[in-house]
Amino acid sequence: MENNNPWLRAEIAQWLREGVISDEQAKILYARYPATVNTRGAVGPRLRSGDGRWGKVIFAALGVAIFGMGVILLFAYNWADMHRYLKLTVIGVSVLFAHGAGMALFRTDSQRRHIGESLHLLGTILFGAGIWLVAQIYHFDAHYPDGFLLWFIAALSLAWALPSAAHGILAAVLVLLWSSLETFEYQRHLPQTSWILLCALLPLAWWQRSASLLAVVLLSLPLSYLFGLWGLGEQFVMPVLLLLVGSYFAIAKLTASLAYPAAEPVFYGVAVWLWLPLIFIGSFIGIPKLQGMSELPGFGLLHILIPLLIAVAVWLWALAKPSTRPSGLEGWCESGLIIGVLLLTVLPAMVGADVSGVGRLVFNLAFLGYSLLLIYRGTEYGRGKILGLGCVMLSVLAFARFTDLFYSLLARSSVFLILGLLLFVIGQRYAKQNTRRKLEKPRA
Repeated sequence: MENNNPWLRAEIAQWLREGVISDEQAKILYARYPATVNTRGAVGPRLRSGDGRWGKVIFAALGVAIFGMGVILLFAYNWADMHRYLKLTVIGVSVLFAHGAGMALFRTDSQRRHIGESLHLLGTILFGAGIWLVAQIYHFDAHYPDGFLLWFIAALSLAWALPSAAHGILAAVLVLLWSSLETFEYQRHLPQTSWILLCALLPLAWWQRSASLLAVVLLSLPLSYLFGLWGLGEQFVMPVLLLLVGSYFAIAKLTASLAYPAAEPVFYGVAVWLWLPLIFIGSFIGIPKLQGMSELPGFGLLHILIPLLIAVAVWLWALAKPSTRPSGLEGWCESGLIIGVLLLTVLPAMVGADVSGVGRLVFNLAFLGYSLLLIYRGTEYGRGKILGLGCVMLSVLAFARFTDLFYSLLARSSVFLILGLLLFVIGQRYAKQNTRRKLEKPRA
């Protein structure tokens, strides 16, 4: 009999988003109909139950964005021949028409709500274009990143007023763009960007049960924190990013017991896709000695210590709770790989130890361990994409270390012979596991 739990959990998330049921009722229903897919069997588990309309909204949003660009380019073609009052009228009417049509459709039945949301998004895009067009009409000589800030405020306001996950994604992109321009163009470092994402957009993603918005916010947070950190010194970038991304794994375990369990695969998926490139880069550069921490101003030192405190707190909390503690050898191996990197590289560097050489070794071993873990999961659970990723990681590591660790041609050839043999054995095991599952499926 077909298992309908994933469909039912998606419906529960939709009911919760629409206010049909409360958080407590959602907890009871989620507990009664647990997920049947092993979320640890994939890197970036499927975002199934947190975003009921995400596909419709995304494709409609892409359509209106392209349509909006066409409208803007059409105006631009005749822009020089138009009177300034006509230009202002065109801008104002376009924005009002898009939002008016969006409001009419957004308030109707749910079948057309995504079209209304997309029209609202078109109006917000036209509003952003209008900011620059009005500045060009009246020759405003202003601090141009402020235009992105004003655009962000408009997108954020509509994200909460409608509410709209698509506007939340647009707001996240705009605030990140504003912060990056201030950082790299004007050397103004804005740590408040991270607090905007945490306090203004993360609650919206949680309230709307939007997996896509949550993923965008989680991806934006380390980048925005990095922009605010840039002025303190480049040596702080790697350890702070490791602490922030490493804490996502623990938060993923903790969210599994909340009324929004679909947040767990989002946290876990974003963490993996950020963590793997970080440790691969670390296998080349290690981790620098954090010199000058004692000379940082109080706010700057706090900016370094907050990720450390968060990582320590969430990992201790996750390991202390029986329901979120890793279960089985596989779970402990994964947690050990993450905690080991933090304990052996980041913490010693923060107390002034020089771990550049040891750090490279730890990162290499961690990357190797994760690739073997993915290979095991791919063969054990029949996940071809996960198996492929693990094999690619293993091959990339072997090629990356080709000149670093092996100077003898005989040693190099031996490594590739062993790697080729290992990949052959892995392929044979995966084929046998798939055959066994196909034979067992009719009996189940």
